[in-house]
Amino acid sequence: MVVEDDNKILSFEEFRNVMAESLIMNPEQLVPEAHFITDLAVDSIRFVELYLKFQELGINIPEDAVWEIQTVGDAYNYYKNNTTQ
Repeated sequence: MVVEDDNKILSFEEFRNVMAESLIMNPEQLVPEAHFITDLAVDSIRFVELYLKFQELGINIPEDAVWEIQTVGDAYNYYKNNTTQ
């Protein structure tokens, strides 16, 4: 997915489509309360891929903050709160 305006904050639907593409899964599975490990079976390699996708979106996540992101909603909130408009 290509985002035309780098300063635009993605909607949740756009964000989950980017994540679904990265994780190679149906976007409908990526509901805010879905836990990456227990609900979506995201292993450490796929989690690193998500981390890299965040970097592509211009979001750098400190190592200690990575472990605080456990659900799709956590990821989207972190993205929203750490993106400048």
